[in-house]
Amino acid sequence: MSWLSPYRWLLIGGLVAALWAWHWNDKRIAVNDAIAVIQAEQTAAALVASEKARAVEAELQTKVRKVSNDYQAEKKRRAADAVATAGRLSELQSAINSASSADPSSAGGVDGPFATIASECSRKLVLLDGYAQELAGKAKALQDYAREVRVKP
Repeated sequence: MSWLSPYRWLLIGGLVAALWAWHWNDKRIAVNDAIAVIQAEQTAAALVASEKARAVEAELQTKVRKVSNDYQAEKKRRAADAVATAGRLSELQSAINSASSADPSSAGGVDGPFATIASECSRKLVLLDGYAQELAGKAKALQDYAREVRVKP
């Protein structure tokens, strides 16, 4: 009759409930630990990816600065070349003009139109040369920039 006692069944039921709760708590702790490990791995992977992206960005910024500095140096060099070329062409134009004014017989002859045409051509050539050097400088700078910025696989 003691097996039929309600207190004994309540005690057994309580023990079963306590064991079940203890077992469930252990599983919950294990699941929470697994989740924490997964989150830590994901955080570490994200940190590594972020650092790698920052390194790539810093490298590209360095390349951009280098290309910009190179472009500015090339631009200054080409401007100096353009000034020197324009000066040389002006000297040649002055020489042609002085030669035609020093020899009045040639001004009315065949050399007169030639000197005028040569003078006009030299003026236009100076303008064209400056424009061509400017375009060449821009093209070279853009090609260098594209070559430096291209991300290598």
